[in-house]
Amino acid sequence: MNSIFIGIDWADQKHDICITDHNGKTIKEFQITHNVEGFTKFDHQLNIYDKNNTLICIETNSGLFFDHLIHFEYRVYSVNPGALVDYRKSHSLSGSKNDKLDAKLLSNYLRENVLRLKEYQRNSEHTRILKLLTEDRQRLLKERIRLENQLINTLKLFYPVALKLFCNLTGEISLKFISKYSTPQKANKLTLDKLKTFLKQNGYSNPKRTDDIFYLLKEKQPSAPTVFIQAKEHFIKSIIPLIKIINTQIKIYDKEIKKHHEQHPDLNIFNTLPGVGKVIGPKLLACFGDHRNQFPHFNNIQCLAGTAPVTKRSGKYCHVYFRFACNKFFRNTMRDLAFCSLSNSIWARAYYDKQKCKGHTHSEALRSLANKWLKIIHCLWTKKLTYNEDYHLAQITRRKLEAAVMIN
Repeated sequence: MNSIFIGIDWADQKHDICITDHNGKTIKEFQITHNVEGFTKFDHQLNIYDKNNTLICIETNSGLFFDHLIHFEYRVYSVNPGALVDYRKSHSLSGSKNDKLDAKLLSNYLRENVLRLKEYQRNSEHTRILKLLTEDRQRLLKERIRLENQLINTLKLFYPVALKLFCNLTGEISLKFISKYSTPQKANKLTLDKLKTFLKQNGYSNPKRTDDIFYLLKEKQPSAPTVFIQAKEHFIKSIIPLIKIINTQIKIYDKEIKKHHEQHPDLNIFNTLPGVGKVIGPKLLACFGDHRNQFPHFNNIQCLAGTAPVTKRSGKYCHVYFRFACNKFFRNTMRDLAFCSLSNSIWARAYYDKQKCKGHTHSEALRSLANKWLKIIHCLWTKKLTYNEDYHLAQITRRKLEAAVMIN
């Protein structure tokens, strides 16, 4: 039986649908609203078709309607909106664009490219929730960094010594101190005994630095006008509670992430990587997912993570440049892994140093190292193996010896 192809141009309030046959002839066009009635109408319109031969193309992989399609086991192909840009130009020279036309273009795009596109496969519940939790945790972290930068910039204006007291400005002890002693004048009135009492009551982990902190507070500092200090004191006291709330929520997220991470069958594949820790491991697992057939070659996942460069070659012209189109969350995760592996993996450090000697920047060297790591992780992931540093070092040595023998 021939397949039918459905293009869905989705929006916030409504969705345009176009159904075409295997020859590209339009069978039906209709519109549904973004609610239960609209979703029911969609199901009713497709009841006459065999689901196994009904292929759906849509420019998203999230949202209520997308979840509805997956839940009712439709065969869905999620495509990047950027992939339709050039395709749209080739079908509409005038540059005109509307939702009804886009739905038709999506159905035709799927029909013409179905052999190279991959059908969407839903991950397990643990993987899906890990993906959502780790992404939301990253958003909270970005918000904390934004607030931290505001706090730093404000303290620099009238209370710069507060930035030198503790190693982590957004740590609990630092926030409590700045909140209680919110101006240089208040901090300057502290005696050594009062400072010791404060640090002890708040569980300061490095009491040996008490004298250093005290001497920093007693050093002469540039003074700002009283009116300015009063205004900025109110501002930092409004920021600190927000940072505390985010710190608390991040801890809650960490517990929830740990719970689902420890129950995942692929836990050890990623946990054995050097320098992974409790944050990077769950993020890697969420990025890779459960379905090995989604990435048959390591280059597929390197492109998704944005570590593989883009090469344009024509005749004598050859240009290699940075890959902008990728999963940004995946790229950042791999960069973190590459950086953490520098102090936990012998070969990773050596490879990074080699890249630096070639004249590459820190970011370029890390991206190149992340590309290497993805090739290794892909092999472990597809074969369901754990990482062994000694084995990998032995493999590197073996390949070098084989290369030397072939040269001789």
